[in-house]
Amino acid sequence: MRAPIFIDMDDVLAETTRTYPGLVEREFGISATYEGIASFDLSDSFGLTQHQLDHLFEVVHRPDILMGFRPVPGARETLAHWQSLGYPIAIVTGRPPEAKEPSLAWLHENKIPFDSFEICDKYGRHPKGSSLSLSEIASRDYTLAVEDSLSMAAFLTETMETPTFLFDRPWNRRDNGCKARRASSWREIRRMADLS
Repeated sequence: MRAPIFIDMDDVLAETTRTYPGLVEREFGISATYEGIASFDLSDSFGLTQHQLDHLFEVVHRPDILMGFRPVPGARETLAHWQSLGYPIAIVTGRPPEAKEPSLAWLHENKIPFDSFEICDKYGRHPKGSSLSLSEIASRDYTLAVEDSLSMAAFLTETMETPTFLFDRPWNRRDNGCKARRASSWREIRRMADLS
């Protein structure tokens, strides 16, 4: 059996962060743009206090907001193609554990193919024991990975030695020496992965 393909969810399958500027303006009256999100640290990108950031994450993970995200173009077709070649699709998200049910509902509603769904504490934000740890992920083999986080892409490429594609987004454009291959679309990822 082929090793699974590691797929992140936010900004890889779902256009999550494109909704943030509108939410930040609605909740705090702060004007922002998607292209202006130059850091994965949203308090830095939007000038939020810790209290505001906590509130934003609470709002973003409400079921009605989660269900409103649009799929990233080409994701469905690429994952279906890889599945047809015998590669299991393993969705590994850093969303909070309480977002599991609406996340699964979103995947089903948008007909995103997958074989497994797991929540991992990628950034040290989850209550201990409520999700997979990075060390648990590191013990696994993946054919390849697709991520939008520089720190996770570095972890996958360097710690796990997994071929990784970094989905190009404004917050991951600062060069930190990450060895992941940058791609701007699912079409490009599918071509570069060359799993045919």
